[in-house]
Amino acid sequence: MQPSIPFPDQHDLTPEIPPTWAEGSGVFHISERCTRLRVIPKSKRVAGKPHAKLRQCFNCEDIIRTKRRG
Repeated sequence: MQPSIPFPDQHDLTPEIPPTWAEGSGVFHISERCTRLRVIPKSKRVAGKPHAKLRQCFNCEDIIRTKRRG
């Protein structure tokens, strides 16, 4: 398990993995277990710090908050 990465503007979230999103999707993901992330082909996934214009995936947020499996 990788160390958690805090988001300064989202104090209640501490992701388990670095954010991952599809290029041009406008949504970033914080959980590999996210079913919406898994729909994105691995070759199209981009990892790193999200830009301000991107919004967090609600499914990922729910997975982290409720500690469910995806």
